[in-house]
Amino acid sequence: MDFSVKTIAFIFIFLGAISYLYFNLVRLYETIKLGTPLRQRNTKWKNFKRLIQIALGQTKIFRDKDAGWIHAGIFWGFLIFLFSASESVIQGFNPSFSWNFLGYFYTITSFSTDIFSIVILLGVIVAFYRRFVLKISRLQGDKSEKIDAILVLTFILIITLGLILQNASNYSLCGAEEYSYKPVSHLLSNFISFPYAQTLYELAWWIHILAIFVFMNYLPFSKHLHVYTSLFTVYYGSDTIPAKLNPINFEDESNEKYGVTEATDLNWLAILDGYSCTHCGRCTSVCPAVLTGKVLDPRQIIIQIRARMDDIGPILIKENGKDPIINPSQRNKEEQNILDKKFISDYENFEAIWQCTTCGACMQECPITIEHVPSIIEMRRGLVLMESEFPPLLQNTFSNIENSGNPWGFSPADRGEWASDLNVQIAAENPNFDYLFWVGCAGSFDDRGKKVSRAFAQLLQAANINFAILGNEEQCNGDPARRSGNEYLADSLIKTNIEILSNYKVNNIITTCPHCFNTFKNEYPDFGFKPKVVHHTKFLNDLVKQGKLKMKKSEDSKTLSYHDSCYLGRYNQIYNEPRNLIQNIENFTLLEPSRHKDKALCCGAGGAQMFMEESQGKRINIERTEELISTKPDIIGVNCPFCNIMISDGVKALENETVEIKDVAEILFENLDKDIYPNIEFKK
Repeated sequence: MDFSVKTIAFIFIFLGAISYLYFNLVRLYETIKLGTPLRQRNTKWKNFKRLIQIALGQTKIFRDKDAGWIHAGIFWGFLIFLFSASESVIQGFNPSFSWNFLGYFYTITSFSTDIFSIVILLGVIVAFYRRFVLKISRLQGDKSEKIDAILVLTFILIITLGLILQNASNYSLCGAEEYSYKPVSHLLSNFISFPYAQTLYELAWWIHILAIFVFMNYLPFSKHLHVYTSLFTVYYGSDTIPAKLNPINFEDESNEKYGVTEATDLNWLAILDGYSCTHCGRCTSVCPAVLTGKVLDPRQIIIQIRARMDDIGPILIKENGKDPIINPSQRNKEEQNILDKKFISDYENFEAIWQCTTCGACMQECPITIEHVPSIIEMRRGLVLMESEFPPLLQNTFSNIENSGNPWGFSPADRGEWASDLNVQIAAENPNFDYLFWVGCAGSFDDRGKKVSRAFAQLLQAANINFAILGNEEQCNGDPARRSGNEYLADSLIKTNIEILSNYKVNNIITTCPHCFNTFKNEYPDFGFKPKVVHHTKFLNDLVKQGKLKMKKSEDSKTLSYHDSCYLGRYNQIYNEPRNLIQNIENFTLLEPSRHKDKALCCGAGGAQMFMEESQGKRINIERTEELISTKPDIIGVNCPFCNIMISDGVKALENETVEIKDVAEILFENLDKDIYPNIEFKK
């Protein structure tokens, strides 16, 4: 090999760039390792399949149709550029090297590189326009973020222009290579004078190479670090919105800490999320707290994980792991000040953590499957179980659940009062039932909820379903306690419930509450109880399809705006069955608000927000109610008792007396052809 000055210079630059990148990636790896172990959730095949779909296929990117093509075009272009970049790098050692010996595969790659270079240039221009001219709100960060965006887009622009000029000048010098097909380069070569082609080629090659080396070493310090980390985030992430929380083994005496009070208490994937966050703001743009003027910003929750780890990571790594050195005097003052800071308060906003409704919209929109809600709930666990710091109203809720088995504090003896005149079986008196109707706290005590329970029970009787309720043996399923961080209370509730359900050999549970449904279906199996659980909308839809429930023709034409609850929709992907039920009623017209199905806005009650107060901004239920009312419906249809309460309160606050709020079961019951069920005495 002829070691020219160019080659020698390149070798030194190459080795320096690779060494510095290696050092920073190792530092990043050691920082992420400071997190706790990750509980395995999926098979390797499922992980790989998700990687192909989301990371390479960019499927979640296209949820934003305007920005999707911009990012996908740049991403796919850079994947193809890896091939041409490797050729340029090898040419640094051997200037005559070319991949053209690969034959027609080279034809495909050279053509793709040429075309995608134009796609990338257009994408960068549009990205600049959206961020700095249109000023898309979710893309507007602080000064450092704007500078970072300018640098990254400029690097991409320089790398692409360098490659285009390199190929065009080479075309002018040598003509078309064998198997090469570069129409854009061919066209541009007509504007390059031959005497200057060699100089332009060398200049373009160096610009292209140096821009690549600088860019790849800038990324570990940039919000665009996801270029390196997002593949791992997607691979180890979740297929859908994580519908369950990891349990805590309180019987394990080796557990000395519960939840998260320091960033290193998070699992390593949650820490990786902090480094993978692209700051794109998609989570921010759909968060109901953000939309109504709260301090919570899910993007900041994730960003602050990285900020804390950037500060304490080097100190802990130097001190050989998470445990601090025995003698603090060995630290300098700055290091001690950093370690003395509190993760929740100095980095994470305490108030923001308690404003999350756990609706999952942030995770639904995140293009790289970052899991905001589980991290927030782990912080709540740490605050409740380790620090005893939580909103005062939750103390009443916890006490009510612990003493009365429900968050409102009603007497357990009154749980079955709603059914006193309906001849509904009680499990203790009639244990030979096929289905257990888990009524839930709202369905037992709230006036709106009791109407839904009565309607649903009579629909089951009409369909001749052998079911029973637990009556005063039923208590809270544990969801409000779990979502508000009181895992110890939830653990007690769950284990007590499982003992009761096991005594009755319950295999099939029907619920009218999506929170109960999600808890039994997705979380109770972690405690050893795996029943078949169905939400009442799906169960009723099956009964209608089987002909066991027949609808009469509605006397008046009605329009209905349907509200998707978060825990039935985003958490469990049940969207069609409730709509099918509505559309089975003649003269009913289904309306959809602007945000519906997996883009639906939360009612504001999840994450135990039902039992707290919104002290900032607009109330979330008002925001959602206004959106539903804007469709000008006669009825707003719901499938959740919490949504029923929140939307009803919203309508009342807006002083709208023309719109009714009804659960799907109520609508079905009102339109049931009761004349064909002569043996049943239906009651309101």
